[in-house]
Amino acid sequence: MYNNKPLIYLDEIQNVVGWEKFARRLADSKYKVFITGSNVQMIGKEIHTTLGGRYVAMEI
Repeated sequence: MYNNKPLIYLDEIQNVVGWEKFARRLADSKYKVFITGSNVQMIGKEIHTTLGGRYVAMEI
């Protein structure tokens, strides 16, 4: 389904406290959110719990 909301790109967002909740709120509001970063902590289990099935992890 197409919506008119902009795509959101968040790069190196792990440096911001509470970013996971912000990203989840965006996803729950039907924004398409792309999160990129070089920190291994972003792949941790807490991210999986916070985003709860609203993500696809891709390692490049």
